[in-house]
Amino acid sequence: MTSINYAYFFRVELLHQYFGNGICNDFTIAPSALTQATLRGNKMLAKQYGNKLYTGVETDDSNNAIMVPANNLQLTFFLTLNNSLFYNYTNLPFTVQPGKVYYFTNRNENINNGKNFLSQPVPYDNAVAYNAGDIVTEGGNVTFECISNCTGVTPSIANNDNWMMIGANHFVSEADTLQWIPSVSTYTFTTDQASAAIEVWAYNLTDKKFTNNVLSKTISFTQNTKSFTLNLSQLSPGKYKLIINGNEQWIYINDELGAKPVFAVIDIFNDSDLNTAYALLNGSNLKSPLYSIHFLNRATIWKYVLNSTSKGQITIAPPGFGFPTTDASIIVSSSPIPLSEKPLEVSLKLSTVNNVSITPLTIADVACASPKTLTSVINGTDKYACSEIFLNY
Repeated sequence: MTSINYAYFFRVELLHQYFGNGICNDFTIAPSALTQATLRGNKMLAKQYGNKLYTGVETDDSNNAIMVPANNLQLTFFLTLNNSLFYNYTNLPFTVQPGKVYYFTNRNENINNGKNFLSQPVPYDNAVAYNAGDIVTEGGNVTFECISNCTGVTPSIANNDNWMMIGANHFVSEADTLQWIPSVSTYTFTTDQASAAIEVWAYNLTDKKFTNNVLSKTISFTQNTKSFTLNLSQLSPGKYKLIINGNEQWIYINDELGAKPVFAVIDIFNDSDLNTAYALLNGSNLKSPLYSIHFLNRATIWKYVLNSTSKGQITIAPPGFGFPTTDASIIVSSSPIPLSEKPLEVSLKLSTVNNVSITPLTIADVACASPKTLTSVINGTDKYACSEIFLNY
């Protein structure tokens, strides 16, 4: 009897800093319709188990692919979000713009901390104005989160009024977003135009940038107009740089998303010149890489509310997150604190109850912030998500 063997072609893991085990089970991962056909034609399988996507390819007894996938083969997978609280505990904008989609690919070659991240690298730029919640990597690829608006303040442990060190992992950010548009859509100008000069640029395998011009044409209108029909149906599904009358934007084209909006797209390419950690094959030998998509937990201002006749102080461990050292009925953290499924050690030291001063009483294991309900708070030019915790003391 002939045996049929499969080996990993690649795997993708979804991780999240909020969860105690680091595993993110908030998504369903499914191949696009075109990818389903490609998988069948290449004797491949793709299945999701928990937080991981596994793809396998049929192999011989030497673990080589029987049908060697073609160079530049593209496999596309959609991530559908299943958890309504995801944005509350994830460091991403609450407001989702129509057509916005996160885009992950092994062409990003964003390796760090022993992981092959599919998200974009986000290097620090001294000229950029950063807002609270923005993340960057600095120095030895250490990730920092902005906790107070700033420009020209280098991320470091010393500059902890503006930056909070996160660690060595690289996380999903707004740098990973694209604007999805149908292959045939209506393009709207900001002002009436006499013509539309259209340029579309695709990924260039040689320089690994979007410098491959795949469309260049000018449409002249019979009269000045505010909009026109943009037809990009000749392009294959994927990411492109679109320039119309000098206005540049990054777009993603795939008409399958018209029927089922998704949170994110994963494109995995079998490029021969990928970094060795991201490559899928060495000849017919499988390299079976593990790719990672890592979400950062949201940091919020923690606001403890005591009974109006009580006063006290909050202390928290591990150190690094501060609360005022003066007694108050409303106790607000001096900087954002990351939300976590794993509770922090929080204590309340009461000094006044029913408007009567008492011998300070310390109450351990006080409730931590929950992602279920968030408000907002403004401090100067900074706007933060705020977690209110009501204590019956």
